[in-house]
Amino acid sequence: MQARNSICPYCGMSCRLIFESSGERISALPDPSDPVSGGSPCIRGLTVGKAMRVGRLREPMIRREKRGRAEAVGWRTALEAVARELRDHEPEGIHVAITGKVTNEDAFALVRFALAVIGTPNVDNASARVCHSSTVGAMREILGVPASTGTLDDLGRVDLLLLAGTNPAVDYPPMYSRISRARARGTPLIYLGSINAETARSADVVLLVRPGGETAVLNYVAREVLESGGTQSPIQVPGFDSYIRWLSGYDRARAEAALMERPGELRRAVELVVGSSRMGVASGMGLAHGPGGCAALTALYDLALLKGAIVLTMRGLVNVQGVGDMGACPGMGCWDEYHRSAAEERWGQLPRGGMTFTDAVLGGRSEVIVMTDMNPLHSMPSPRVVERALEDAFVVCMCSYPNETSALADVLLPVPMLPERSGTVTNGERRVRPVHPAIPPYGSSRQEWEIAVALSRILGHDMEYSSAMDITREIVELVPGYGDIDLNALLNGLDQWAEKSPRDVRFSVAEDPGPLNAAPGEWLLVDLRSPQHFLGGEVTWRIRSLARASGGPAVLMNLRDVEELGLGGTTVKVCSDAGCIEAPARGSAIIPRGFLGYYLSNRGIRYNDLVPPELSKCSRTPRYKYIPVRLYVGGEQLDPPAPLGATTVEVVDIDGDRF
Repeated sequence: MQARNSICPYCGMSCRLIFESSGERISALPDPSDPVSGGSPCIRGLTVGKAMRVGRLREPMIRREKRGRAEAVGWRTALEAVARELRDHEPEGIHVAITGKVTNEDAFALVRFALAVIGTPNVDNASARVCHSSTVGAMREILGVPASTGTLDDLGRVDLLLLAGTNPAVDYPPMYSRISRARARGTPLIYLGSINAETARSADVVLLVRPGGETAVLNYVAREVLESGGTQSPIQVPGFDSYIRWLSGYDRARAEAALMERPGELRRAVELVVGSSRMGVASGMGLAHGPGGCAALTALYDLALLKGAIVLTMRGLVNVQGVGDMGACPGMGCWDEYHRSAAEERWGQLPRGGMTFTDAVLGGRSEVIVMTDMNPLHSMPSPRVVERALEDAFVVCMCSYPNETSALADVLLPVPMLPERSGTVTNGERRVRPVHPAIPPYGSSRQEWEIAVALSRILGHDMEYSSAMDITREIVELVPGYGDIDLNALLNGLDQWAEKSPRDVRFSVAEDPGPLNAAPGEWLLVDLRSPQHFLGGEVTWRIRSLARASGGPAVLMNLRDVEELGLGGTTVKVCSDAGCIEAPARGSAIIPRGFLGYYLSNRGIRYNDLVPPELSKCSRTPRYKYIPVRLYVGGEQLDPPAPLGATTVEVVDIDGDRF
């Protein structure tokens, strides 16, 4: 039995696990010395070994026609087929999409390949584009760094924690364990969101907000902080005067109107924030995916700046933070001019401009799409639009598992899972963690940096990387915020830190759309993360224990709504302007009245059939949450039996049983 440590391939906490392997049998165990998980990772991470040899893509494959049979070929044949397409198309028609499943080294090599070898500006962090692009943009605008300014350890040092649109109890259990320990020591917790999520159970103050009303609540709290003198931020900060004028439009009446219930909680929240001297804030996709995401995040980070608070955002995929840091954005526009110029001195002139991955796919303007491990047919809005774009393009999928999207790929290239890789990842704290191959790569899979190097040579351009460490050295030399990383420490298995301290801070304001109110007869639909599955469930659904525990697809409804409409177990039809789905109705303790919930990880019935192809103006992120929908049973439309969010929150356990 061989035992080695590596990084969990799931969320942005990037917990370290011990992998034991014997032949094809792999087990994942806690690492008691891990400073991130504290030796208590979540059940998803601890079961990942059961899926690492199940249903994987083993060797390169080519389709001679769309939806035709994929035939196995050698690496050289597959790469030459890709290179021919890249030569035959203008750079403007080629898009490279990188997800957070890769290492920093893979992402860096692909960014260089796209910009300096192909000459296309169309390279993007596809994971961030559908989740936290608005978060990163607001952080960069206000705090001067595109990442968390605090650490998980800070959760034990703050005297108040504000969670806005995030549910660590389900999304990040090791983080929630730290929050629980802080709560046990007396640290107050404010939960702000539109769903009565599991994390709200342990909060001192619960602010259930109408979707889009977060900005009004946060700006009112900031106004009270200013008027009470409870700020730690100097008035010399740029944008301060404009910010004060902006806050003057947010009074208590406006904030209370944005709440769904219990406006008295607002007074207690203000008292806690005003009295705090070491505040921490954490946000999630409950803000980023909402109707006023950019405005709400701007308001949250303005408040953090006002209070001198630490900021945490743990992100979605394991290395989505690192992929963005490596310059994966159109035309490398997320880098400053100094570091971009340094890259050009080494690589040659780089193209500017470019389009996001969401614009490229939903607009159908890509002729060649090269993507790392992702499944846009399951994750992006309007899958029929996405399907047409993939059918019209030459698609290259570098993936570990076949999925709905890979069925439309012209070339499939097998890549390792994270515990089979070498390199580094950067977690949501901006902690840079070494990645070691705990088990051998499956089949003939190769890392993306190796694929980029091989393609470059076929195209007559040598990137001169012979190992992941060659790329790590260049990352330290070129990437903004990575210059102080100690390479020897990484080689010795020690974590390092990219730059985290706020710099060039400024207050900012963003257009506030105001609270969203459902029209008569409409419900509001929200996407949710499952306690058992990770994102789309491509890996976790292969694990029998997790599949059994989660049950089948269901439309989640408020317990009282289910009771009054008599819908328990009844198959319902949910329709938006984009499409319809059908699934059984199920009561849930976390869903407010007038809302419907659906897990993103459900297989067979796609949530994104209901998501319209509209993108945020500020981040080009789809709006996945709080979609107006209609509810039908047997052709009869059912109206919500109570106003949106109405009713006092019941005391229930997370399985939905009343106490």
